[in-house]
Amino acid sequence: MYTFPKEEDLTQLIEIIRPLRISMILENVAQLRHVTQTIAGRGHPRTKFYSGEGLIPPEIIHKAASESPLGDCTWIYYGMSYGPEAIRKYKLDIVDKEFHKVAGCRRIDPATLPADEYFWARDRVAAGVPDIQELAWVNWVPNGAHIAFSPIAPIRGADATKLYTLARARHAQFGIDLFPAFIVGLREMHLIVELVYDRHDPAARSRALACLRAMVADAARLGYGEYRTHLALMDQVARTYGWGGGALGRFNEKLKDCLDPNAILAPGRCGIWGARYRGRGWEMTGAEGETSEGGGVGGRVSGV
Repeated sequence: MYTFPKEEDLTQLIEIIRPLRISMILENVAQLRHVTQTIAGRGHPRTKFYSGEGLIPPEIIHKAASESPLGDCTWIYYGMSYGPEAIRKYKLDIVDKEFHKVAGCRRIDPATLPADEYFWARDRVAAGVPDIQELAWVNWVPNGAHIAFSPIAPIRGADATKLYTLARARHAQFGIDLFPAFIVGLREMHLIVELVYDRHDPAARSRALACLRAMVADAARLGYGEYRTHLALMDQVARTYGWGGGALGRFNEKLKDCLDPNAILAPGRCGIWGARYRGRGWEMTGAEGETSEGGGVGGRVSGV
């Protein structure tokens, strides 16, 4: 595990991680997580640190980090290495050399970490042991629930910075604390932003959904699409894949009408509606006052 001091280190870090991940020096899931989510992941409520409105101030987060076993930082790299000891050492020495190109980089010795530190949850998951400590950050607010912003992008520092910047701006607009983590694979990079809200508070639910819808739209304008989403956003996300005047959507609808002409099987799933439902108010795209009730269905479809 490594920590890095500044938000602006993100671009350089992704550029360092890309060749290491592609060459399998970094194995399994290479995760670069913001310290705010790691602090929240200890399971304490937000009020332990701050009771004010709006985003929790950076100085509060950095104070909490400085009092933790990790020390003050902004980004935390969680990774793993497999194989015989000699192979692991060879790879980890390369990782150590590359990460120390970032000013202020610190390697954290796992032996110094307490048993409840999030690092050990990652260690268990990497070894194939199921673990739910990850979800401790839902305790950040009362009655915590979450939805996620999950765009996929090339493994490039500039792309990571664009996505992080738009997420930060929207979270500031809606007053929601930002929990971002970059997950780097062999061919792609995911940004996973968990929006945590009080599920018993209608205003908090509305803010979280509005923030997520805005980020999906912002990302689409920049050329990034979601790889997963909440059921309520399936229609909006499907429409963001609009190349060729919505060619993919029309193709999916044609398949749906051929294979399931009466739209019996999961109508609307993944934003694909059968002909009996299309244009009858079932789609949920974020329009003012819309519901999921729809306006009935059309007649049976034949001859498709």
